[in-house]
Amino acid sequence: MKKHLAILLLAAGIPASTAAAGSASISAQPSISIAGFGRYLTQKTGESFPTPQTAAGRTVVISRPRLINRTNVIFGQLGREFGVEIDLHGFGEGPVRLTIRTVHPPLTNPETGRTTQVSEYGQDVEKRRNVYFGFTFSRRWELAEGVWVKQFLYRGRLLAQQRFRIVIPIN
Repeated sequence: MKKHLAILLLAAGIPASTAAAGSASISAQPSISIAGFGRYLTQKTGESFPTPQTAAGRTVVISRPRLINRTNVIFGQLGREFGVEIDLHGFGEGPVRLTIRTVHPPLTNPETGRTTQVSEYGQDVEKRRNVYFGFTFSRRWELAEGVWVKQFLYRGRLLAQQRFRIVIPIN
């Protein structure tokens, strides 16, 4: 019977010596799953923090995200919000430092003259479920048609991403 158990464990990708010893625990790799995405309504808290590696240079803190339309096609209009809710798995207790990266068409900030196609910042995350990260078209220069990708990295490793296609309506 032990021979059959060892063969099954090897076929499943688990070393037979680890399972036979019984003392070694197999820990799951941390992972992130997409819980929701699309157009959201949120409330701004009035707080913001500097994020020099983003196009705008600051990130605004929001609360109460509410999904109003699950879609990956977003019509780019001033004031329009879109984003992603994520669930974190296998991270253990305490805050988790994530890198939030948005890959987007070229955006040129007229105040700094800087053009970027990748905006990113670090964020300590306490919650494990329905953690929201989004984007609001607050300035006309942020309206850029094309593919936008919201990525979530942990220790330099990409754990999840969500693609959006931004369409600018013709007036």
